[in-house]
Amino acid sequence: MDAGQETFDDAIDYGLLDSFIGFHLRLANDRTYENFIDRLGADSLRPGCFTILTLIANNPGITQIMISRVAGRDKSSVAKILRYMEDEGLIRRVRLDDDRRAYASYVTEAGAELNARLAEKARIQSAHLRSILGPEREAALLRTLKDLITALA
Repeated sequence: MDAGQETFDDAIDYGLLDSFIGFHLRLANDRTYENFIDRLGADSLRPGCFTILTLIANNPGITQIMISRVAGRDKSSVAKILRYMEDEGLIRRVRLDDDRRAYASYVTEAGAELNARLAEKARIQSAHLRSILGPEREAALLRTLKDLITALA
C-alpha cells in the first residue's frame, strides 16, 4: 500500500485526533486531491491552478485580490500561480485603467481548452465521490463544509 493510501489502523491510539475535525478534514482533502491529480494524468497542474483557472474562466476580468479572497489563498501565492499560468499561455492579464496596480485576468484559447478538459475530469471526480457518499450525504457534507467556512472566516 502506498504511503498516501493507508487506512485508519485500529491498533493506533489517535487520542484526540480521532474526534478532531481539522485532522479528518486535512486527510480527506489530501486523499481527494491525490485522487483528482491521478485522474488528471497529462493535464496535471500545479496545486491551486485548477481552482484559479476555473475562477478566471467563469469570471472574466476577475482581479488577483478577488481570486485571493474567494480561493482562500494569500495574494503572493495567487500572484505566483497567475504568473505561471500567464507564462504557460493559459491566461492573459490586463492592467486596469482605474487602478494601475491591479490586473484583470482572462483565459486564453489554450486556457479555455484546458479548463474544459479539467472540468470534465472534475465532474468525473465528483461523481466518484458521490458514489462513495451517496447524494444525501454529499449534499449534507457540502452544506456542513460551507457552514464551517463561513463561520470560521
